[in-house]
Amino acid sequence: MEMSEFFKMMIGEPFFRIYKYLRRHSLIPRIAVLSLAAAFLLGAALLVSFAIFAPELPPENLFSKINDVAAYYQNPDNSWLDSRVVLPLEDKDWASISTLQDEEDVTGAGTRTIDRTEDIEYRIRPGETLSEIAYAYDLSYEVLAWYNKITNANRIRVGTLIAIPSVQNARAAEIRMAGEPRKVPAASRVSTKSVTIGFESRNNGETGGSGVTVQFSVLNPQAESLQSFEWDFGDGKRGFRPNPSYEYSVPKTYVVRLTARDASGSIYKSNPLYIDIPHPESVAERNTTRFVTLSTPDEMFVVRGEITRVARYPSVEESPLDLSESDQFLTKARFRKPGYYGLTVTEPSRGEQYYSVFVSPIPSMHADADLTNFNWYRTQFNTGTTSNCGPAATAMAISWGTGKYHPVSSVRQAVGWQGDGGTSFEELIGIIQKEGIKAGIASFRSVEDIRDVIDSGAIAIIVFRTDGVNTSPSDPGADLFGKYYNDSVGHYIVVKGYSLNGEYFIIHDPIPSDWGANSFRYQDEISMVGRNRYYSSAELLKSLRRPSMIVVPRARENQ
Repeated sequence: MEMSEFFKMMIGEPFFRIYKYLRRHSLIPRIAVLSLAAAFLLGAALLVSFAIFAPELPPENLFSKINDVAAYYQNPDNSWLDSRVVLPLEDKDWASISTLQDEEDVTGAGTRTIDRTEDIEYRIRPGETLSEIAYAYDLSYEVLAWYNKITNANRIRVGTLIAIPSVQNARAAEIRMAGEPRKVPAASRVSTKSVTIGFESRNNGETGGSGVTVQFSVLNPQAESLQSFEWDFGDGKRGFRPNPSYEYSVPKTYVVRLTARDASGSIYKSNPLYIDIPHPESVAERNTTRFVTLSTPDEMFVVRGEITRVARYPSVEESPLDLSESDQFLTKARFRKPGYYGLTVTEPSRGEQYYSVFVSPIPSMHADADLTNFNWYRTQFNTGTTSNCGPAATAMAISWGTGKYHPVSSVRQAVGWQGDGGTSFEELIGIIQKEGIKAGIASFRSVEDIRDVIDSGAIAIIVFRTDGVNTSPSDPGADLFGKYYNDSVGHYIVVKGYSLNGEYFIIHDPIPSDWGANSFRYQDEISMVGRNRYYSSAELLKSLRRPSMIVVPRARENQ
């Protein structure tokens, strides 16, 4: 078939005659045909080059786009549909993508690196709160609301576009907010209500594992009556589900709180919870350190094996140890100065063993001289409040009386709060006795009263006025005599020994050595300066707030 005949068949007889007429009398049809052919060839070339060189669209980007499209399908009343987009795949496989599932992280922004050099458009997704979005982008709730002119954060709609300010714009917003008259959002004009929270934990310090897994719950009112939840887990992290589960691993006490809102915008503030993660050295079942107390500088440290390291010293030879009577099978060491020592001993049959040794500066009697399974000393550092000396002393007493770790936070929660958090003898001894310990209250009027308690293998809790005892005249980390703080308050301490000359009581004082550092620093042997302090017996007796003591017997006496 000739080209003219083919063209005639394609466009029809009438149009073919017009075409032949215009072809004989004008150049326009020729130019138009050539232009169409050129455009067709250029388009084909671009399509082929795009297929070869363009990067593939990752599946997750495809799914994200599908979710964004599905986000537009809502009920007429603007409530969210559980929209599902179903994709047919090869071999009759199917992929179902839901816009919202209970188990998925509905924010996800905190799990990736975010470019905050410019503002980011963000569409509100189902179940999200403004607090959750602000947290995910490292913003304050107030800045995000102000930047988007949101006056009632409890009324934000699903699908609404908001702007996540860039780092520079967020800082500018903070400055402008500070200079403006304070506008109270609608959500905060309502009265604040209370919500009660609780928790259950497993691996809580007495069994295996290096941490604690905690299941939090809303107790009253029911979680179903609340609309949004913001949990502060005490370590800088947040949770936004009604009953979240969280794992802690670093030893300390974490203070957990919940802020919730209901459908009317009312704000609910919770009671605090104290989640305690013990250091392994404080738990007998998990401890590998042996604690030894030498009651006099002349007493010898004897162990089978060889001392291979001394903490804080470059070598054993440069440490203040006299090893003149030692060999590779039996070590007999004397210490040239008192204090704390961390010793690594290589034993013939069991390998390396770490010892924490305390050397008394003067001849003394210690109730825990033969207690080597774990360290029962506690401080009130990081336990939720600075008013926890009573609970801290009680936690020590319970550990002493049971041979098991007991957190300060548990005592505080059992006591509750009265006024400034102060506690009484009656409250504390009641908590001790509930642990099956045969504790009692006895008179405390002389050094002999303490001697009798210590000689019987017990310890005592007393309360005194702190300004009645002098402070350490030099570095409290090196000088074990006197207090190591300057406040003037009523204060609980544990008496666990006495000097043989009667001049000093040996104290476990629960005020931490440093409010700004972790109190669980066992390996350096010097940071817990409240452990094994020597307080003047005359000063302490004169400053007693109550002439009595709680006497707590050893664990073996309570069995």
